[in-house]
Amino acid sequence: MIQLTSLTKKYGGKTAVNNVSFQIHPGVVTGFLGPNGAGKSTTIRMILNLAVPTAGSVTVDGRAFQSLDRPLAKVGAMVDTNMIDSRLTPEQYLRILATAAGLDRGRPGDVLSRAGLQAVAGKRIGTFSLGMRQRVGLAAALIGDPETIILDEPFNGLDVDGIHWLRDMLRDLAKQGRAVLVSSHLLSEVQAVADRIIMLAQGELIADMSMEELLEMSLSSYVQVQTDDAAKLYEILKAEGAQVDVLQDEKLRVRKMSQKQIGETAFRHGLGIYELMTHHPSLEQLFAELVEGKTEYRGSELRTDKGRVAP
Repeated sequence: MIQLTSLTKKYGGKTAVNNVSFQIHPGVVTGFLGPNGAGKSTTIRMILNLAVPTAGSVTVDGRAFQSLDRPLAKVGAMVDTNMIDSRLTPEQYLRILATAAGLDRGRPGDVLSRAGLQAVAGKRIGTFSLGMRQRVGLAAALIGDPETIILDEPFNGLDVDGIHWLRDMLRDLAKQGRAVLVSSHLLSEVQAVADRIIMLAQGELIADMSMEELLEMSLSSYVQVQTDDAAKLYEILKAEGAQVDVLQDEKLRVRKMSQKQIGETAFRHGLGIYELMTHHPSLEQLFAELVEGKTEYRGSELRTDKGRVAP
């Protein structure tokens, strides 16, 4: 398990990460989100000992990363595939990593197969598309058979088949008991695989919870109800602390009460229910709610003679 404790990083007078604490749990796919400039990449670099914290600490199973005996067996990462030497082939690159880490000679072949790179194992990486370079980076992250996998923007450049392959692989890694941390701006893809969300904004932690908890706390989540007596159910639910709105078609929109609680309440009072449906926002909507007013880089408002168009 990876533990971040009061992690802070300053560059001159700018604080990139401010007093951030969280854990990366085994058996869980965690989405690591935030707007540009939020501090995600800096945090990942500190986890991997590529940047030194100004304050706080990062430990892997209770030890500092630099003190690990076999770091690639503990943490595998894909941070920037542009840093891979384009003159190498995937097979050469993975053999260099395996040799440096003292891994079994057959390990590069195993991860080449898993990453779908067998057919291009002997071709130079410099000739690859972005999607194929991503696969090389993923293979490198898996080379040590690590307990934790950290991937920065892994969906970039992948085609539809590649995205489905990556989703399945991430879920499978978590099922094996590994910890998976995925940082991406493609929020729909994160939502498809993540069990937990950690979110930064302006260098500070603003969310660390399961997807289910995040959906429940959202102002955009509600239960839509159709009953044989909307007025009566409205008063009952309001009295029990729910936030209730009456829609034009006499349906109720209910917040702060679960679908199960609403159904049980209606049953106790002898009310018929014809519709009882929970509506949850997308991760993109949740993201917008949480980072509102906390985005470091945003465009100026555009105006026309008809008024404001967009921020």
